[in-house]
Order: sequence, then C-alpha cells, then structure tokens
Amino acid sequence: MVLINFNNLSDMELFFFLALAGSAIAVGFDNADGSGEESSERSEPEPPIDPETPVEPDPLPQNISLSGTAGTNDILDGADGNDTLTGNAGDLDLLAGGGGDDELHLGAGNTATGGQGADRFVLDDAGSRETVIEDFELGTDQLALTPYSSGYVELIETEDGSGLRFIDTLNNQTILTLPGVSLAEGEVLEVDFLNGNGDIERTERFENPGFSAPFALDAIRGTSGSDTLDGTAGDDVIFGEGGVDTLTGGEGDDTLYSGSGSVHYEGSYNHYPGDLTRVGDDGDVLDGGSGDDRLWIGPGTTATGGAGADTFQAFANVYEAGTPAAEITDFDPSEDQLRIDIPVVAGFGSIPSYSFEDAIAGLSVSYDADQDSTLIAMDGIAIATLPGDQSGVSIAFHDDYSTSEDRWRDAAGNQISAEEGAQASILLTAQEYYSVFGDNGSASPA
Repeated sequence: MVLINFNNLSDMELFFFLALAGSAIAVGFDNADGSGEESSERSEPEPPIDPETPVEPDPLPQNISLSGTAGTNDILDGADGNDTLTGNAGDLDLLAGGGGDDELHLGAGNTATGGQGADRFVLDDAGSRETVIEDFELGTDQLALTPYSSGYVELIETEDGSGLRFIDTLNNQTILTLPGVSLAEGEVLEVDFLNGNGDIERTERFENPGFSAPFALDAIRGTSGSDTLDGTAGDDVIFGEGGVDTLTGGEGDDTLYSGSGSVHYEGSYNHYPGDLTRVGDDGDVLDGGSGDDRLWIGPGTTATGGAGADTFQAFANVYEAGTPAAEITDFDPSEDQLRIDIPVVAGFGSIPSYSFEDAIAGLSVSYDADQDSTLIAMDGIAIATLPGDQSGVSIAFHDDYSTSEDRWRDAAGNQISAEEGAQASILLTAQEYYSVFGDNGSASPA
C-alpha cells in the first residue's frame, strides 16, 4: 500500500493528483452502456470445441434389396428408401415396401403392400396361386405383368364388387387381385406387359368392367329345390338356382337366370359359384313381365318376355344332342332379340367348338306347321323354339374374338355393318368358354 501525505503537496501538485485520480475512478466505474453503474452480470466464456467429436448429420434413407428363400414363407420388410423386394412363386410370401418408391416382384401366392410412395408391382410368375396387392393406388402405383400373350388377360370385378381381378384366360385362372380398387366411368388402368428379359413389350389399357356377369349382392336367389320367385316393381336380378323354378320379374327391366349360371360371355365372367352349365334346368319357367328384360335360357326352359323389348340369351355349349330346346312363347322379331353365344375355341369334354364360318353354315331355322313353331338349331342340336312361322327373321353373326378383325355377317355369310347386325332378330356371337373358378363343375347339362 502507498501512503500519500497531502499536507506536503503544493496546490498545483494536488490539482494534478486529483485530476489523475478522478480519471482513474471514472475509467474504473464507467460501463459499456455509459451508465456509470457496475454490472452484476458476467458473460460466460464459450466452451472449447472438441475437434475429436464431429457433428453427425441426419442419416439418409437406405435402399434395401431383399429376396425370399424358395420353399419358405418369407416376410420381406422394406424401409424408407427405394427398396427392391422379391418374393418366390408358390410361396406365401408377404412383401411390405414401407416408405419410398419401391419395386416389388411378386410370384404366385404372394401378398404385397407398397406403403407410401409411388411403387411398382411386377408379377413375375402367376402360377396356379392367386396374388394380392393390398394397397394399389390408381394414378400413383404402376403394374407390370410378365409374360402373357396379347389378348389373354382380362379384368373383372371381384365377387363382392369391392375390387378388381385379373384373369389369365389362356390357362383359365385368376392371377391377381386388387382389393378396394375400382375404375370410375372413363378411368383406365394401364398395365405394362414385359418380355422374358424384363423389358416392356406393350402397354394395355383396361377400362371399368361394369356389370359384367350374373352377380348381384341384392339378387333374389332360389334354392336347390323348386322355387317360385317374384320380382319387385324395380329392376330385379333373379337366380332360380337348382330345381324346377318359376321366376317372374314383374315391372322394371329385369334379368332372370334359370340356373345359377357360371359361363363366360361377352368377354366377361360369372362370379357366382356353381356348375358351368347351370343356365337352366329342364322345366324352369321365366316371365319377364313389363319392361325391357333379359332372360337367360337353357335346355327345357319356358320363357315369356312380356311387354317391352326383351333379350333372350342362350349358350350353344350347354346344349347337346337329346337335350330339349328352350321355348320362347312370345318372341316378337320387331322388338325382341335371341342371342346365342357360340364357342369358337374348344370347350369342355364333348362340347364342340366352331369356326366362324362353320357357325354360319351350321345354323338352321325351320318352321314346323304341325306345331306352329320355328326351331333354331346348331348342327342339328335344338337351341330354342319361337312361336309361329319365323323362318324369315333377320340373322347376324358377330366375331371380334377369334381374329383382330371385327366381323359382321348375315345368314348367307355376306359382310354387313355393325349397326345392321346389332338390329338382327337372331344374333350369334363368337365366344370362348372355360371355367374361371375351380368349383364351377363340369360341362354336362344341368
């Protein structure tokens, strides 16, 4: 400590001392804000950065590639990346893509969920087991099938109408189901068809199949016994099922099936299990009532359309030599139409198939004056009888199935327009017949 005796200082020395002391005091107490007051806060020094502890970035999604093991039922889970998952045909593999834009290769019997993202599903091998894609999104996901010949894959609705199903018509089996997917009017589902190398060979556009078969959840159904079923004032769908049934549509535009039905027609499929030829038990009686009705007839069926422009639908391959013809009691050629589907590809067992030209040559229309009825037959097999002399009715043949050409011919085999053919009183259409579901039964008449 330094002691200063102020008594020994001159006035000038005392002035300079006080000036220096005041400056020191001002400097010591003056803060950065100029307040002159001492601050009670002190800034803490920044901690030193440890050069050996780097800052970790957020991990990027990893792209995973997984394949199942043949002969085992595998569960393949993707992550958030763009994953590639491959199942095996014949196994009950479960593939889940997770996030990201995934590619899932499916074999017969596999079930897949793409998850979030725009996913691509590739059906590599359909085999004999049905494959399911549980969350296919129209407009976002992609679908590819390999290998299938052009024209042998068709799209139908599932049995309950809540999804879509692809059918391999060449091998007569369901190959792929898309639950919860539907196509609105005008919407299309584009499908890539790949060759053996996995390259796109062609792209096909599938439209809404609409009401494509005799199936309806609210249909009126009979039993295996003999039923009497009456429709309502609305548009009814009535199945007689087995037995000798009497079906009456009543008012409205009704559809009456004398059996359970289970046939292929107009490029579409029946979804209701039953024997392939149960389109009419001998003795069934159908009465459409008023309205524009459609009556599905079979051997021995008696059908009355009633008032309105009615369509009577028959399938040539459910008739054989010795089976009785269906009887149409009130056929009016000015407004009604008899449509007969003819198989142009070999059917089952003894059921014949026809070339388009053979079908034209094989149809006969003959009037029986004693019975006052006209018999419609194919190669001598009775199909249906019409009341009165209708040997001069207009006849047309249509084939857009067996060739790429859309062919329309008259009874003499001459080319006619589609408009003229569609107005014919008797119209024969070329189709292929096969069982879609395994429990549909044989081809023998019901």
